[in-house]
Amino acid sequence: MISLGVLLKHYKRRDIQEEMIKHAKDREVATRFHDKFGKRPDVLKYPNDIIELAKQGATSFHCSEELWSNPLRLDPRLKRKEMDELRTGWDLVLDIDCPYWEYSKLITHLMIKALKKHGVKSVSCKFSGNKGFHIGVPFEAFPQNMFGVDETRLWFPDGVKTIAMYLTDYIDSAETDFELTKGILRDRGINDVAKELDIPYESLVKTVCDKCETEVTKKKSAEKQNCIYCNEINDIQDDKNFFQCKKCMKLVKLEGSGGVKCPKCKNSNYKEKFDISKILNVDTLLISSRHLYRMPYSLHEKSGLCSVPIDPDKVMEFDKKEANTDEVTVSKFVFLEKETVGETNAGNLFDQAGYWSKRMIEKEGLQEKYSGGVKKEFEALTIALAEDFFPPCMTAVLKGIPDGKKRAIFMLINFLSNVGWGYDEIEKKLKEWNEINEEPLKEVYILGQLRHYKGRKDKILPPNCDNKSYYEDMRVCNPDNLCNKVKNPVNYSLRKARFMKLNKKDDKGDKKEGSNDDKKANGKADGKVESKTEEGKGAITK
Repeated sequence: MISLGVLLKHYKRRDIQEEMIKHAKDREVATRFHDKFGKRPDVLKYPNDIIELAKQGATSFHCSEELWSNPLRLDPRLKRKEMDELRTGWDLVLDIDCPYWEYSKLITHLMIKALKKHGVKSVSCKFSGNKGFHIGVPFEAFPQNMFGVDETRLWFPDGVKTIAMYLTDYIDSAETDFELTKGILRDRGINDVAKELDIPYESLVKTVCDKCETEVTKKKSAEKQNCIYCNEINDIQDDKNFFQCKKCMKLVKLEGSGGVKCPKCKNSNYKEKFDISKILNVDTLLISSRHLYRMPYSLHEKSGLCSVPIDPDKVMEFDKKEANTDEVTVSKFVFLEKETVGETNAGNLFDQAGYWSKRMIEKEGLQEKYSGGVKKEFEALTIALAEDFFPPCMTAVLKGIPDGKKRAIFMLINFLSNVGWGYDEIEKKLKEWNEINEEPLKEVYILGQLRHYKGRKDKILPPNCDNKSYYEDMRVCNPDNLCNKVKNPVNYSLRKARFMKLNKKDDKGDKKEGSNDDKKANGKADGKVESKTEEGKGAITK
């Protein structure tokens, strides 16, 4: 914990105060007091504001990527149109955070290199204060109109997400000769990387076709498998493609039987390849309206270091010692310098990112690739699945968690909206959940997140089951027998609902396989498993 003496000594410096006030212009500012934030919205207008807050115990200052005509008018109850009227622009801020310091520097270096290769001249960088870096491009460098959107200023947060995902893909693609992978594996093997990061070797490799390198799912026969009709656990013999359930006596196909073929070229041979996605972490999932980042020269609560601007061309040479409070000097490098932009120079970056996004959606399925492998048609669910059908992770989250509440909000909103819950029901559930947490979030934050997602035309899926920064780090991953058969919590609930529906039909013996009723049931539940809640929303129940 940073002592009050260190805080006052740092924040009373006039040169630091002036730089922070200059950076805060037209931005919403939030002050953090160790583990809690102060009131929002707020602004910083005068140097003395900073020292007065420091005297009250302020440890760090955070500001919005978005630029506002009047930040103090912001309110989570504002409609999307009202927010757009207040927003005058937004800056591109990429948050590079990797648990291994040298890899974090390499990723940042390659991101900056990629930006400049796309013609962006106004690139700035600062140390985040702990494990990574922030890369910035000011709004003044952006084109005014793009992608059918009347004004670029309205393209937030989708603009940040699209550009971040494009650059993430670009720096380790054939176009850059897989520069990131080669940089990490230079003079070392995957086993060495696994030891450095203290993670299993298996988590750093993926199975790909040895012909076209398309990722394939390598299936293995399990020692035990649940019957899809009665859910009984059965012992499996490796030399069989089917097994007969010992309880219901029905034949069930053995999962993983029949070999593995590439979905693209149908080749049956595959190999293991280094999976850079386990290291390359540019988090875009939590970026939403009023998203904040640590201000330049603000301190970091955990490390006690200063978020100091640095030379973007010398990231690989940066040493954390330069961020010690006793060593910090106001740098000649300004994060998100606006006065020297001169002219639009990020137009090519936006064009390339937009083209890439469109191509990924059309050819590879951007929603499926980045949001969990759940196909689009699942989004059409018009009934609300009851909590009996929720996966263990979501059930654990809903019981209350000590840490990661903001990530949990993101997970829950996207999960519940994809399993048929209406926003009124989601709001009610989130408020109930928030009350049982030891340190509840402020209600205005929850309402703000709901307002953002209400304004979206498309639904976003919760993170994939293999996203460790969510389920494992939050300690809510307690998989059951069905979990290893799905990629996303939404898959789990839909599959479980289908299994239970199939069992009910089989028990009554009044449905034949392939009947019209069965075909309809694949899309939505019938009257035998549907009831109406008090709110008038359909709910699948036991």
